[in-house]
Amino acid sequence: MVPVDTSDRAVLAALLDSVPLTRPELAGLTSLSRPTISDVVRRLVGAGLIVDAGVRRGRPGRVPTYYQLAPTAGYVVGLDIGGDNTRVAVADLSGAVCFEHRQATGASGAVRIAAQAARMVARAAAKVGGTLGPMRRVGVSAPGAIHADGRTMSLARNLGEDGPFDLLTPLEARIAAPIVLDNNVNLAALGERWRGHARDVDTFAFLAVGAGIGMGLVHDGQLVRGAHGAAGEVAYLPLPGSVPPGQRAGHGKEQLADEAGGYGVLAALKARPTWPGTRPSTVAELFDQAAAGVTAAREIVEAEARQLGLTIASACAVFDPELVVLGGGVGRNPLLLPTVREMVESLVPFPPRVEISALGEAGSLTGAVFVALQAARDEILQITSQAAPQAG
Repeated sequence: MVPVDTSDRAVLAALLDSVPLTRPELAGLTSLSRPTISDVVRRLVGAGLIVDAGVRRGRPGRVPTYYQLAPTAGYVVGLDIGGDNTRVAVADLSGAVCFEHRQATGASGAVRIAAQAARMVARAAAKVGGTLGPMRRVGVSAPGAIHADGRTMSLARNLGEDGPFDLLTPLEARIAAPIVLDNNVNLAALGERWRGHARDVDTFAFLAVGAGIGMGLVHDGQLVRGAHGAAGEVAYLPLPGSVPPGQRAGHGKEQLADEAGGYGVLAALKARPTWPGTRPSTVAELFDQAAAGVTAAREIVEAEARQLGLTIASACAVFDPELVVLGGGVGRNPLLLPTVREMVESLVPFPPRVEISALGEAGSLTGAVFVALQAARDEILQITSQAAPQAG
């Protein structure tokens, strides 16, 4: 006999990922017997997780009943906390996003950032009201290394925190749902595997280039975290021209000027004593000028692309990914791609495919929704398994 939780999981997964299905269709998709399907359907209906979706007429023979996920089975919230912007999204248990909102990150420091994030989650919950059932999980993406306790973070200069700090506790004090916290680049990698270029790839890397730079590593479908949660912190690679962290000037975001990222690009721009025409004031303006053929702008963009190519090549020597996805506000610019590919091809014995993220700026938020969704699904399967002895 198939264990209850396994059969429930199989049926629920089929209904989460498909249109409404009949019992015979569920049996065909899950390879479970029809009596088992009947028992599982009864349990899931009793738990309020699936509902009778009516019948579909027009076919010969017995009119079948269709089942679908209950609209009130619950929902999850994804939260992406960045140094410049914070984004929130609500999704039902099928993964369909029904509400999104973003606003500038208005403060620095764990407590103040947590307060703003909690207000955004509350607003999102108010928007969906009671139409989707309970809020089951909140997935939180934040820039920094997550320690083994899942609570302590380090290296979050983008949030105004340099040393170890706790972001989860102030979030839990304000949000009435279990929270899953992870690094933003790791979650961007999971988002890419869920709904991007890496859907059919088991071993790949996601290189996020925004204000700074970081890499998410996925091997055999699982995140590689390392002993201290710092796997993929490629800003610390001792590449030519890189500045040791202890010698970086300034504090917080200012230290990012010595990384291959947005602040580093702006520092290179500022270091140019002269500029032909109007000097760009943002990374976007710099890329616009490079696309228009301004030589000075193209030189800075080419230098950035070469540094990214070296970063990828260094990671490939250790990790050997099948695919590398470029993301982040800087990394997903198509002007970088030709030189990055050329560098990787010239330096790596088995060069991976290099692509720009299919998810754009939504990568980390998509990953936050994904981990919240996985945790919520696990929770409801435990509920049905516990209810199984009373069923049928």
